[in-house]
Amino acid sequence: MSRYLRAFPIKDKKASTIAKVFRKVFKEVRPKNIQTDKGSEYYNKTVRDLFKKHNIHHYSTKSEAKCAILERAHKTLQNKMYRVFTHRNSYKYLDILKPLVDSYNHSVHRSHGFAPANVTEADEPLLYKSLYNINAAIRFRFAVNDVVRISKARKIFRKGYLPGWTEETFVVYKRFPTNPPTYVLQDLSGKEIAGRFYAEELQKIDKSDNNLWAIEKIIRTKGRGASRQLLVKWVGFDDSFNSWIKAKWLKT
Repeated sequence: MSRYLRAFPIKDKKASTIAKVFRKVFKEVRPKNIQTDKGSEYYNKTVRDLFKKHNIHHYSTKSEAKCAILERAHKTLQNKMYRVFTHRNSYKYLDILKPLVDSYNHSVHRSHGFAPANVTEADEPLLYKSLYNINAAIRFRFAVNDVVRISKARKIFRKGYLPGWTEETFVVYKRFPTNPPTYVLQDLSGKEIAGRFYAEELQKIDKSDNNLWAIEKIIRTKGRGASRQLLVKWVGFDDSFNSWIKAKWLKT
């Protein structure tokens, strides 16, 4: 909440290296929650056991956008570093990393009006109110059991004509009053999807029993006449959703 920044140089992204960095962090502060991306350097037995030992909840979101707070901090630190690089005509940074981070933490932040290093426990209620506007009611865009599509990841060279949303549909399973609100999804077989989603990454659709579902291909058939059935693969769904339908249900 204070926006206090910690930065540690690492020589690689091995599980043992990342765990060593977290141990350094835990000597200074003991977080209850840690959010990371889905990288294997965080999702491995070594780091998982460390978090479990310290009773820390580790999670990730499926957001395409990186954490805005961290991105701003990274940009600020990067700008400071490049000014030193230009002055020195060198890209060595190990000796300047700590002083620059200290400078960042002792500078007043416009977001809450405090220098992170000076924030005390007594300041937290005011900080929370300033940052998250706790007087504002949480407004959920989606209800539990709403059927939604997920925004596809936008790669740098993504073709402009490709669909922006998954063909496969999901169900809103849980809602969390975070700021902004986040959602947990299940697929149509009831399997929970890893991570949390922001409203901007979801698109509500109407998929009642009366709607038509697109078929990718007919795998095989059985029976004859009125009892004829088709084994079909649905557009956007993996093979676990392949199912038999009555041939007379098929619309062309």
